[in-house]
Amino acid sequence: MSSVTLSKFISKNWVLSFVLILNVGLKGMMPSPLFAQTITLPEIVSTMEGSSSSGLIGTVHLDPSAGAEHYKVKIKAFGDPLYEMRFPAGESFRIESISPGMYDLVIEANGHTTFVKEDVVQIKPKKTTHIEVKMPKALTIFQEGDATKIIMCSACHKSVYMEMIRGEGADFYSGPWPGPDGKLIHLPDLQRDFYANSSPEHLSYVAPITVASIAKQPKEKQDKCRSCHAPTRILQGGDTPVAPELRDKNRIDGVTCASCHLDQDGNVHGKYDLSAPHPTVQDPLFTAARSAELCAACHQTDYSAPAQQTFLEWKNDFAPRDDRTCQTCHMPRTVRLFAKIYSSLPKRAIGKHFFAGGHSPSMLKKAATLSIEQNPNDPKMVEIGVTNSGAGHSLPTGHALRAILLHVKIEGPDGNVLMDTSKGLAAAVYTVKPNAGTASQNIHPAIRAGATEKVMVKLGETSGTYRIKAALFYDLDRLVDYNDKDLPLIASTDATIILND
Repeated sequence: MSSVTLSKFISKNWVLSFVLILNVGLKGMMPSPLFAQTITLPEIVSTMEGSSSSGLIGTVHLDPSAGAEHYKVKIKAFGDPLYEMRFPAGESFRIESISPGMYDLVIEANGHTTFVKEDVVQIKPKKTTHIEVKMPKALTIFQEGDATKIIMCSACHKSVYMEMIRGEGADFYSGPWPGPDGKLIHLPDLQRDFYANSSPEHLSYVAPITVASIAKQPKEKQDKCRSCHAPTRILQGGDTPVAPELRDKNRIDGVTCASCHLDQDGNVHGKYDLSAPHPTVQDPLFTAARSAELCAACHQTDYSAPAQQTFLEWKNDFAPRDDRTCQTCHMPRTVRLFAKIYSSLPKRAIGKHFFAGGHSPSMLKKAATLSIEQNPNDPKMVEIGVTNSGAGHSLPTGHALRAILLHVKIEGPDGNVLMDTSKGLAAAVYTVKPNAGTASQNIHPAIRAGATEKVMVKLGETSGTYRIKAALFYDLDRLVDYNDKDLPLIASTDATIILND
C-alpha cells in the first residue's frame, strides 16, 4: 500500500454535481450531442471512529477489458492539487493521515471514463473514510477507425484542426473545407496559384503536382503511393509504427488525426497522461526521444518508394550532432490548451500541426546558404558553395524527382553577360534520384545534412571587375514544367571580383 501525509485543512461545502457531456455536433454535419453520460457517485462510509487521526482508503474497480495497469488519484482543494500518485490496478489507495475537511477527488486510468467527485470527500476528525469507485471503460466514439474524418476532432481540438486544413490538409483536395462551426472555409485554387499561397499558415502541404505525379503511374503503383497520402493507422499494435496501407474509406481527407494518433482499439495516443471523453494512452512514441519513428512510417518507405529515405538521412547525418527531431522544425511547440472547450484544464506544450516543409517558401529559405569565393590557386575560377545549412536531412529529400537548381549569372568588365543559366540547364542540379530522366554532368545527388557542394565557374580572360550572381531554386518535379515559371527561391547571393593582369 502507498501512503502520503497531507497537512492542508480545507472546509468548504459545495454542491455535488458532475455530468460529463461531449457535444461534437456541428449543425448540418452530424448528430448533436454524440453522447451524454452521468457518472453516479458512490456512497461514502465512515468507520474506525476511535482512530486518533483522519485517513482515506479507496478501492478502485477498473474494467478489465480496458487493460489499464495503473490508475492515478488526485486530491484537490479549490482546484489546486494537493496530492497525486499512481497505484497499481487492483490495489487500494490509502492516505494514512490527512487533515479533516472537504476535498475534490479525481481518479484517472488510461482507457477509462474519468471519475470525479466534486468537493464531496468529507474527511472527519479522527475517522478513516472508506470509498469504493467503479470506473467503466470509456466509450469508443471513433466507430469509423482509420476512416474517421478530422472534422470529428474539431469539436474539441479547434486550433489543431484549423492548422491541419490550412497547413497539411488533404493531399488530394484543396477545398472548400468544413470549419469547426459548420461554415465552409474556402481555400485557394492551387491549380491556378500554388507557391504564391504557400506558407506555414496557408496550405504549406497541399500540392496538385503531387496528384499529377501519382496520376502518371500505373494503378498498382498509384495505390502504393497513396498508401502514405491516404493511410491506414500506423499504430496497429505493439510499440513500433508500421508502414500504412491505402485505407478503404474517406481517402479525400488525406493524412488525418487517426493516421498518427488512433490505434486499432479506438484509443487515442499522445505524449501526456490525460483523461478525455475518449480512451487515451500515454505513448513514449510521442516523446522527443522517439517521435521521429512516427514520421519514419511514411518517410522511410523502402517498400514502395526507395528514394524516400528522409528518416535515415536525419538519423545518420543530423541526429549524431544535433538533438533536434523532425517535430522540432515541422511541428514547432507552442503552449496552449489541448481542447478549448475545457478551458479550466492546464495549458501544455503541443506541436503546431501545419507540417510545413518543401511546399513552404518560408521553410525553404531556412534550408540552404550560398557563397562565392575566388579560387586562390586559379584567380580566373570562382567557387560557388551550396551548403545544406538548415535542413535536418538531405536537400532535397523525399520524392525521387525533387531537385534544387543552381543558376549563375556573370557579367564581365565591359558589362557583357558571359554566363546566364536561367535560360537553359542550371549550373548544377541536386536531386533525390540523379539517374531519372536525361543524364548530364550537371546533375548531382542531393546534398547531405551539413555538407557543402562546390561548383566551379570560369571568369573571362579580360582583367577588370566581374559581377557574379547565384540563386538556388526548388523544384518539386524536375521532369515536368508544371510550375517551372515561378519556382520558389531558397537562397541567393552576389559578389564582385577584380581580376588583375
